[in-house]
Amino acid sequence: MSRPSEFDRQEVLDKAMHVFWSTGYSATSINRLVDATELQPGSLYGAFKSKKGLFLEVIDVYANRSLARIRSCLTTSPNAIDGIEQLFLKIAEEMKHDNTGKGCLMVNTLLELAHRNDEIVQKVIAYLSLIESLIKDALLQARQNGEIDKRANCTGLAKTLVASIWGLRVMSATTPSPVTYDTTVQNFMKMIPRI
Repeated sequence: MSRPSEFDRQEVLDKAMHVFWSTGYSATSINRLVDATELQPGSLYGAFKSKKGLFLEVIDVYANRSLARIRSCLTTSPNAIDGIEQLFLKIAEEMKHDNTGKGCLMVNTLLELAHRNDEIVQKVIAYLSLIESLIKDALLQARQNGEIDKRANCTGLAKTLVASIWGLRVMSATTPSPVTYDTTVQNFMKMIPRI
């Protein structure tokens, strides 16, 4: 029995992520993944079982990095509202400097595969729901701290803000001007009923 090839799993996931992100799940062939990762098909299948298995791990990596950035913005700011604003500004800055027009891997995946109710879609929805929950928790904290109106509907506002972020992510594929991002973030913040 031959010994399995050794490779850096994280490096393979990063390389595969860029392929999926550029071409989408359905259009990504095993041959492209083999070329990008420099692994033989047998090694890819041995490590990840299938293209879908590889993609599920890629989604985990991408989502966990996104969640870490979001948590950092929300927890290192002086108060909850500043944290939300810093999050929006960070997203806008990332999009301003992204000339690829690739958008967000999770949003792209949901748009591509929304008609399929399978493990990929459920995983993406779960991650997007977690992001919404983090923003809702920040809004609840802001309400408790007296930063926003005590009558504010934090659940509904979180849904609206997250939908706005994903809309901005989709819009980034058209590579709008930096001013568009700045204006959009300002409008996001106006939706929050500050005291």
